[in-house]
Amino acid sequence: MKNEAIRHHYIPQFILKNFCFNDKGKVYYYEKMKNGFSIKDTCNVFMEKNLYRDEINTDGNPTKVETDLSLLEREASRIIKDKLLGENEFVIRREENEVLKLFFAVMGFRSPRVRKSFVRQSQKHSESIFSDYQIDGNLEDFWKRNLGYLVNCRTLKDVIDHPHIDDPIKMFFIRDTCGFMGLYFAVAEKRGMEAFVIGDAYPVQLNGTFLNGSPLHIYSVFPISPDRVVFLVEHMAENFILKEHHGIRPCVVKSPKFNFDKSCAIRVKKMYDDEVKYINNMIIKESTIGYISKTETKIDL
Repeated sequence: MKNEAIRHHYIPQFILKNFCFNDKGKVYYYEKMKNGFSIKDTCNVFMEKNLYRDEINTDGNPTKVETDLSLLEREASRIIKDKLLGENEFVIRREENEVLKLFFAVMGFRSPRVRKSFVRQSQKHSESIFSDYQIDGNLEDFWKRNLGYLVNCRTLKDVIDHPHIDDPIKMFFIRDTCGFMGLYFAVAEKRGMEAFVIGDAYPVQLNGTFLNGSPLHIYSVFPISPDRVVFLVEHMAENFILKEHHGIRPCVVKSPKFNFDKSCAIRVKKMYDDEVKYINNMIIKESTIGYISKTETKIDL
């Protein structure tokens, strides 16, 4: 159909537009393959044509997943604009906290690199842990089918209680919204000349190890503007960062104050130039296609 959306963004435009250098929707986009900057419109970056198009599971409405994603983005955007991009101190209600955690978990699951990982596993169907959930071996369909259910959830409880979301996906979302000891949000703002970039890897994750060698998630990084970045932090991360001397001060990801009604009071932390550079280096290294920068200046790793 002529009116079907074919540009499917895996990073929402309401976030990308915060990185524009003018009021016409233009960004400085560094393409790794071309090793240089070009000026792009936000509608043409961090997207793939027909990425979420589903001819199998949507009852004759192949762009339903893309439409439903836009509804989830709209709800999350109100919280992000009003709270995370708003004042230097704000309160996130329990309901807002749940929506945001699920939204950011979906951001990771909806990415092309996750889709590609399922496509690769389709080629080794008999060896895949998902083979019991997709008998025909089409794990790209497995990904799209579960994504179609996930985007209509608003809390982790919705995901867990959903009769059609497959158990491995439920486990992924428990991990990405609860972590090991529980996850909380921290917000930081630059306090210098360096500005945050945003790349096609969204989120970027910092991981460490326990003393016994087991992996430990420390935090996930979600740039939301050149000035602010959101962290989703494991509860023990503050002490871990201090011990391991990671590139940001522990106070940047300090746990917010939680109230009796399970709301939390968040105070935006300061991040200085060397800390912003550290985060940008993480983002650029993880990005496979490119990144958006506030200025047309290449960032050397």
